[in-house]
Amino acid sequence: MTKQQNARPPVETGGSATRLLLALVLAAELGHFPGAAAAGAAGQEMPSFELVTFAGEVYSDKSLKGRPTLLVFWAPWCNVCQKELPLLEQFYRHKKPSQLRVLSIGFADTRANVEAFVKGRPGIFVFPTGYDEDRWVANAFRVNATPTYVLVDVRGNIVHVHRGGGLLQSAQFREFLTALNG
Repeated sequence: MTKQQNARPPVETGGSATRLLLALVLAAELGHFPGAAAAGAAGQEMPSFELVTFAGEVYSDKSLKGRPTLLVFWAPWCNVCQKELPLLEQFYRHKKPSQLRVLSIGFADTRANVEAFVKGRPGIFVFPTGYDEDRWVANAFRVNATPTYVLVDVRGNIVHVHRGGGLLQSAQFREFLTALNG
């Protein structure tokens, strides 16, 4: 075999294959590809973390133990988040059991964009809300998709992870609420 017969054709760097690969990587990073992200699995202990809210309150894995908590990971550019957050606000104000804490975590964007989004919707963000600088909290929970909801029990164990819209209608979430009220 000659050197010429064994040579591969040059790869076009700006070609459709490169664009497809970049699109798939971007889709996986943003969570718009099935199976792209897996938050901490149900049954696992909540990972160690700390988050400072825009109001200056500090929340951590240690401070959340003792009260069931719903962690809500979202981004300002996420269309599903923009539809879900008002529904979550209505639930929080009118239907939630008093024992359930909600902690809103903006990530996957700049601090300025997250803060502007929150300030522009004061009626929606009635629960503690913070910015996840450098995705420390999202990475601890292995969250790459928006929205991602992580439900944590009183012992600090993850009991349910829900990606995408429809959390409030999910059977597992409703069962958890029923058990809280029982």
